[in-house]
This record gives sequence, structure tokens and C-alpha cells, in this order.
Amino acid sequence: MDLRTSRLELLPLDPDEHAEALHAVYGDPAVMRWWTCPERASVERTRQLLTEELAGPGALLWAVRRAEDGAVIGVTGLLGGVALPGLTWILARRAWGRGFAAEAAAAVVDHAFRHVGHDRVEAWVESTNTRSIAVCRKVGLTERGRFVQRYGHRDRPHEMIVLGRAGTPDPVSVVHLQPVVQVVDVAATAALLVAVLGARVSFIAGEPAHVAGIVLGPWSTGPGLRLVRPPRGECAPVELVLDVGPGFVGLRESALASGVAGVEPIVDQPWGRREFALRLPEGHRVVLSTPS
Repeated sequence: MDLRTSRLELLPLDPDEHAEALHAVYGDPAVMRWWTCPERASVERTRQLLTEELAGPGALLWAVRRAEDGAVIGVTGLLGGVALPGLTWILARRAWGRGFAAEAAAAVVDHAFRHVGHDRVEAWVESTNTRSIAVCRKVGLTERGRFVQRYGHRDRPHEMIVLGRAGTPDPVSVVHLQPVVQVVDVAATAALLVAVLGARVSFIAGEPAHVAGIVLGPWSTGPGLRLVRPPRGECAPVELVLDVGPGFVGLRESALASGVAGVEPIVDQPWGRREFALRLPEGHRVVLSTPS
């Protein structure tokens, strides 16, 4: 089904028909900077990539054609083989800065809700990709969460933002989850987390302290936990897993430098993660994990 906007025509993607024109997109390193794979070296490699993307279960992809001159300038649509419909778009560099991406993405979102029957769509955008984040906001997607990912051609992991939009307002939304960890010395443990993990103390109460809020980062809110002193000083050990990004190795160095006991070696896990752990004085095991 063709889709039309005031300036664009969205045509069902045909790898054989559109690969040559789209190689100007997928063969450009600047355009592919945030993509899941590096730039394609040939028209045939571009055709192969388009074919693979179309093969995902539930994929709906369109070639973006400019109405004024008939030039094919990119691709937009919904990714297949994902848990929730994944909004995607990519445009030739010559088409940047004119609002085409938001115009095309808005048409896809409208089609997804009105004609396909989806009740929500989401987009995964790298946190440094400010252009794509702006497109998401223009078409009504808002931030729903963050996680760390590493593409196979990258030498470092990166932070991804999940932005989403529901067809009707969500009746209930869990905004934040905060585990509670029992510790004998709240103030000392808070200071240790500040030194090792770059955490921030959002509040601390009592003399001596019996409760503290810890934010695992420099901002006013974000991933965090609450430290509490148990009534009788007995703490059942727990395990916490922290998903971290490019600073993974530096965090282990900070842990070793702080003198905290039980800093374990970095291990490559079979589920595609690199991990190391440290232990708090009460025996709590804190695992720091990043994509391999």
C-alpha cells in the first residue's frame, strides 16, 4: 500500500527496484554512523541488506520518494521480528534538514495505528543521535527507558534510548524501580558507592544514618537503590546486576583503587556479556555487566 504526505510518496520497498538509488544512503559512512551495521560496499550488498530487513516477521518497509522530482531518498517503516513494532527511517544526506524524516515517520505511525491495528510503536535511538531523537519527539514518541548495546562492528558499547508512543494513553506506567538493600553502616556504604560507581546521594536521614537514597549517576534521577539499616543489624546477602556502558573497565579500576574487598576478574559470559563483581561489607554481590 502506497502512503502519501504533502511532499513525499512512500512506496512498498522492492530491493531489486530500489537498491541502486538507495545505495547512496547505505553506502555513505556518515549516514550509517548510527546504523546496526557498517556502510555497504556495493549495490549488491545494499540489495542484500534490504532483502534481509524485509524478511523479518511483520516488517513493513517503504521507499521514500520525493514528490517534486521522483527521487528516492531513503527508507522508512516498521521493523520485523521485534517484540514491539519498531519505527525506523534512514535518509540520504542530501535530504537532511528539511523535515522529511519526521514527515515520513509520522505517516508510518498513523498507518500503524489506523490500518495495521498496532496499539503502540517504539524506536531505539543511540543517545548521541540527536537528529533521530528530535524526529521521535516530533512524531509523539517519548522516552520509555534506556539500555546498553554493542553492535558487532563497534569496538565499544553504547547507550540506547527507547522512545515509544501508544495509540491511546497508557492507564498505568511504572516510572522507576528502586531495590532496597540492607546494610549495617548506611553512610559508609553510600560513600563507597560514590567512590566506586560515581553514584550520587539523593538523601540521607538519621544520626547515625538509617536510610539513604542512591542515584547511580550524576543526574537528579535515574537508576538507583535505597540503603536501609536493619533493626537488628542482620543483613541477608543479595545480588545486584548493573548494566553499564563504555566506562566498564574504568569502574573495575575504581573498585580496585578504593580497596573494596572481593573485586572479581572480568569474565566473558556465554550469554554475550562481560562481567565482573565486587562485594559490599555485608556480603552483597554487585555484578557490573556490559555487552561483549
